[in-house]
Amino acid sequence: MLRTQLEAEGVGVTATKSDPPKPVIIEPVQERMTYDIGIPITKPGLVHDIRKLSDLDVSGLDALFEEEDLTEIYRDKLKLEFVTTETEVHQSEIAADLPTPQDLLGAITNKVIDRARLSNRFAELYPSVKQYAATRCYGRKVDLEGEAVRSHLWRPGTQEGIAKYLARKIAELTVVRRAVEFEQADYRLSQTTPFSWRRNLPPLTARKTVFNYVATYADFERRFAEFLDNEKATDVHRFAALGTTEQGESGTQFRVDYLKPSGAIGFYHPDWVIVQSSEDGEVHWIVETKGRVWEGTTAKDDAIQEWCERISEATGAPWHYMRVNQTDFESLRPSTLSDLAEWSMR
Repeated sequence: MLRTQLEAEGVGVTATKSDPPKPVIIEPVQERMTYDIGIPITKPGLVHDIRKLSDLDVSGLDALFEEEDLTEIYRDKLKLEFVTTETEVHQSEIAADLPTPQDLLGAITNKVIDRARLSNRFAELYPSVKQYAATRCYGRKVDLEGEAVRSHLWRPGTQEGIAKYLARKIAELTVVRRAVEFEQADYRLSQTTPFSWRRNLPPLTARKTVFNYVATYADFERRFAEFLDNEKATDVHRFAALGTTEQGESGTQFRVDYLKPSGAIGFYHPDWVIVQSSEDGEVHWIVETKGRVWEGTTAKDDAIQEWCERISEATGAPWHYMRVNQTDFESLRPSTLSDLAEWSMR
């Protein structure tokens, strides 16, 4: 499972019997300051406006389950087998001692709080969770004291389903974006603190970057960097990989906040910044390279696209965003960044 998730994010995972290569130190090089890039560092823009919780209209929410689900009391099934032969010996249903409605709804409320990352908001959320479970969850009003209802609300899958749905709806209602505030409007990559890197070694060196090495996670990112550094890509003036170490310390300080599918506010570090030469002057690009599309990719795309639009308006400098999927890149085989940009806009 972990390997699948890492590979989906473009992180190469391989097995080896030898010692891993020693990490390298990635740092800006004084002699390459002509390839330095400035990136405005902005303060997080997404915040929860808890006052909007009072505007939550439970009657307008969707039902998650069918009324027919409540026709029988949910019971756990117990199956006994011989360990050596895996032959079934006995099977029976077990009716558990069900918690009270208050305990069940409290558990669901806490799951909503965890998913949406709304600490210390139990008192505000509990009434809405109760109303939803009683009036909308099954498409009609139900008796929360009833054994069948409690047996279903006791199921982990039911609780997770309700928590996931409500956390998302609450986030859509309460999360607002503040005006752009700069934490460091004149930040430059040459200010990056040297950091350790142990991915995709030996490291790649390139001409068009201010760093001594290009921080790549996987072979696809390495090939993309080679494309940017190639002499044929004449419109790529300079670029940099915005890598972070596996310890979670940011090698470069650039990050963007976004609304996760769970309803929580999260952060992610885009992969690349590129300065393109054009007839009208320099154009800045934030680029995300993907080996495989994963849940949350669209939410990240929307967040960085909005960031670029807002920064372009605030600074007067053109900023654009582009996601480059591995399959598309390898089938297109572009020569210049313009080729790639024109294809992505189709």
